[in-house]
Amino acid sequence: MNREIRKLRQSFQCAFRGVVSCLRTERNFRIHLTAASYVTAAALLARLDAVRLAVLLLCFAVMLSAELMNTAVERLCDRQATGYDKLVREAKDIAAAAVVVCALFCVLIGALFFLWEGAACRVLGVFLLHSWAKWILLASVPAALWFIFRFR
Repeated sequence: MNREIRKLRQSFQCAFRGVVSCLRTERNFRIHLTAASYVTAAALLARLDAVRLAVLLLCFAVMLSAELMNTAVERLCDRQATGYDKLVREAKDIAAAAVVVCALFCVLIGALFFLWEGAACRVLGVFLLHSWAKWILLASVPAALWFIFRFR
């Protein structure tokens, strides 16, 4: 039993190490994570119901997972290729296309949720009525930009 627990713990450590590696080295992963944070904050400000919030969280999980898989494919391809290889390029392009498809559908779902029943107007109303919301947004943008472009 102890051996099984140790193996499970090691599996989680490997997974966590993979997320940290991607976080440190992949700007696009940080962009998706930042976008997910802003959309989650907007969803909370808009008072989206639990089902819509759960769907958004599922979108974020799929999007971030696609980015992780794309990174894994790219690294394996880069490791194996000694020079230009058409199949390696196609594999990397297809993995990147998977990320684009996920991103497109995340944007469509987010647009439906925020534009359909006035959620975007509720978020805008919070910013127009409460100066604290404007200050938090203004303060968060430089931090988000640092996270995306400078974080290591």
